[in-house]
Amino acid sequence: MQENIPSKQLHYRKGGPSLNKPGRLLSRALNKVLQNPYVLIAPAVILASLFSVYPILFAVKVSFMNWDVVTGEQSFAGLDNYRSIFADPDAIQVLKNTLIYAFFTVCFGLVFAVAIGILLQKSTFLTNLVQSVIFTPHIVSFVSVTIMWMWLLDPQMGIVNYLLKMLGFEPQLWMMGPKTSLLSIVIVSIWKGIGFSAMLVIAGLQGIPKYIYEAAKLDRSGRWSTLFRITIPLLSPTLFFMLITSTIGAFSSFDVVNLMTGGGPQGSSNLIVHWIYQIGFLKFQLGKAMAASVLFLILIGFISLMNFMFFSKKVHY
Repeated sequence: MQENIPSKQLHYRKGGPSLNKPGRLLSRALNKVLQNPYVLIAPAVILASLFSVYPILFAVKVSFMNWDVVTGEQSFAGLDNYRSIFADPDAIQVLKNTLIYAFFTVCFGLVFAVAIGILLQKSTFLTNLVQSVIFTPHIVSFVSVTIMWMWLLDPQMGIVNYLLKMLGFEPQLWMMGPKTSLLSIVIVSIWKGIGFSAMLVIAGLQGIPKYIYEAAKLDRSGRWSTLFRITIPLLSPTLFFMLITSTIGAFSSFDVVNLMTGGGPQGSSNLIVHWIYQIGFLKFQLGKAMAASVLFLILIGFISLMNFMFFSKKVHY
């Protein structure tokens, strides 16, 4: 039957069209190229180089320069930008604020997330409703959350001061006071992130086999013993992931400071990233801002490395 088929239609066969000789050669060459692992990871490497490696190298370069963003004049400054940072009293203040902010947001965020996750791990109508409610702040923009909390913490009309008066406590200035401004942004940051963290904990709890708890009951293990000897160790991979990501997120916080306090009053709530923004875009000291960014990158890398060194050994996979 094949002899009766016209020569121009020989490449059409039963089961679909087939490729002619040049097409087959091209297909083989393409398959050979796609089997190379370096070709498969090339898009990721190119994007990472374009959006991560190049900005870092550019920041390192500019950190050794005096760059006037208005006139465009550039000159080599050596280590002057780094010396000016270590001699700046504001740098010590923002570093202290950032460490305090990161410590409280990470520690209290993890503790509250574990407590809420354990309370809401059972799937009932009420727990599912509460999970949806506490997760809502995570999908709401920081602008909306900040405006709402600025009303709640208003020294004159805020409901928080109203409740404090009812309970017999002194009203506070909150984000307008140098002693309470940092506490205000800590409260808002924990409140916004607690829903997402609790969802991660619930997902981790659902991955723990039930027979382990049944065996613990047979051994007459108490609630606290079960919590610290079974739940927390088996939840440690999730907690370790939350620790790393929440630490980096806390050190990188910008919008809550910029929207609520602007770093004030008197720099009492200023954090590193917002301080770098002020140096670069408000004071136009681009070289100093880049030098601070490089030091900040080193600080984040060092803290992440310490977390891996001290806590990765306690994770039970």
